Amino acid sequence: MFSKVRAVLDDGFIVGLVFALFLAGKIVPYLVVVGVVPILLFWNKSDYAKSRSAILRFALPAAGYFALCLLLLVFYPGLESGEKPPRNPDLELYVVAVAMLAIGFLRGQQIKNLYVRFQAIAPWSLAAAFAVLSGYMFLGIRDDCRVRAEAAWPFIPAIIFTTLTFLLLLGWEGLSRRARFLRLALLSLSVVVVLGYTGSRGVAVAQFGVFAAFILLRLSRKFRAALPTAIELLASAAIGALLCLPVQSATGCNNFGRLPAVFDIFRSAYAIDTEASANDAKPGMVVQAGANEGAGVALRAEAERNAAQGAGDPSVTLRLDMWAASVEAIRKAPFFGHGALSLRPIIQDRFGFEHNHNQYLSWLVTGGIVFLCVGLLFLFTPYLVSYGLQPANRAVLTLSVTGLWGIAMVFDSFLSLDFYLHYFSLLLGFLFALTSDMIGAKRPQNECI
Repeated sequence: MFSKVRAVLDDGFIVGLVFALFLAGKIVPYLVVVGVVPILLFWNKSDYAKSRSAILRFALPAAGYFALCLLLLVFYPGLESGEKPPRNPDLELYVVAVAMLAIGFLRGQQIKNLYVRFQAIAPWSLAAAFAVLSGYMFLGIRDDCRVRAEAAWPFIPAIIFTTLTFLLLLGWEGLSRRARFLRLALLSLSVVVVLGYTGSRGVAVAQFGVFAAFILLRLSRKFRAALPTAIELLASAAIGALLCLPVQSATGCNNFGRLPAVFDIFRSAYAIDTEASANDAKPGMVVQAGANEGAGVALRAEAERNAAQGAGDPSVTLRLDMWAASVEAIRKAPFFGHGALSLRPIIQDRFGFEHNHNQYLSWLVTGGIVFLCVGLLFLFTPYLVSYGLQPANRAVLTLSVTGLWGIAMVFDSFLSLDFYLHYFSLLLGFLFALTSDMIGAKRPQNECI
C-alpha cells in the first residue's frame, strides 16, 4: 500500500510539471501535495548520493545567480534615498525560486526510473493539456484570440508545452516506432499551441530556431541515428502550421497575422543601430546629445515608432522604445549597471511595464556585464548538468531549455518575472535528477512507450 501511494505521488509530480502550463500559479496547492510532502515523508528512503563534480555543476551556477540577485537587491537597489521600491523584483521572488530549485532537485531524485516514467507519463499529460487548451480556444474563453487558460499570460502555456515536447526527444534512438510517432505528433501540436492558440511570437521564433538547430545537427554523422530525421522535423512543423488554418477558420482568430511584426523588430533594430553608429562618428552630434539628456532616446523612439507602424502593432513599438531606453542606460553604466530596482525609473515610470521585454538588456541595465555573465551561466545550467550524457541527448537537453528560453528571452524578460523564474528553477532541479538517472542507468532503453 505504501509503495502504491508513493508511486501515485511520483507520477503526480510529473503530471504537475505538465499541467502547470495551463494552471500556472494555481498549481501550487497540488505541488505541495505531490512535491513538498513526499520529500518529508520519504526522506530516509531516498538516495541523494551524487558525485561532487555533478553537484557543483548544478549548484554553482544557481548559487552564483541568486546570490548576485540578492546582493544587488539589498546593497545596490539603484533608487534614490527614501524612494518607494517597486513590487518586482523583491525578496520573495528569489526566496521562492530557490525553494523551487530545491524541490525539483530533491523530489526528482526520489522518483525511481525517472527517465522511463517521464517518457511514459509526460506525452499523454501533454495530450490532455492540449485538449484543455483546445477547449478554452473553441469555447471562446480567451483574451483577444489568445488562450492563457488559468495562467496570467499566453506565453506560459506556449513556452512550457514547447519545452516539455522537445525534452521528450531524449533517448530517441531507443524509442519504439509508436513512441516516436507520438512525439512527432506532439511537436506538431506544440506549433498549434504557439501559433494557433497563444499567438506567442517570441516563443514562435525560439521554436523555429530549435527546429532549425535539430535539423542542422541531424546532418552530422554523430547525430544521425539519435535524432529525428530532417524530413520528420520539417513535416511535424509543417503539419502544425497547417493545423492552425482550420483553427483560424473555426474561431475567426488570425494569430498568424501577428508574426510579420517580429521581422519589423529586427529591421528597425538594425536601422537604429546603424544610425546610432553613424551619429557616434560625428563629434558635433555627440556633444549635442550630451547637452540635451534623453535626446538620443527620444530620436530613436521616434524612428522605431515610424518603423513599427507598418506592422500596426503597438506592442512592437513599445518594445522598441523600451530597448532604446535600455541601451541608452547601459551606455552610461556598462560594467555594473544601475542597480536591481533601476528599471523603475528607466522603464516602469515611463512605459508602465515592470521589465523591458528583453532579459539580456534587463541584466545589463540592472547589473551590467557582470550580471549578464552570471545570468548566462545560469541559463546554461542544462548544458552543464548534462555532462556524461550521449552527445545527442546533451544537445536535446540544451536546445530544449537553454536554446528555447534563451531565444524567447530576446523578446521577454522571463527570468525577471515570478512564475517563469519559479518554473525554470523547478525544471532545472528536475533535469538534474533526470540526467542523473539517465547516466546511472545508461539510458536510453527500449521499454519507453
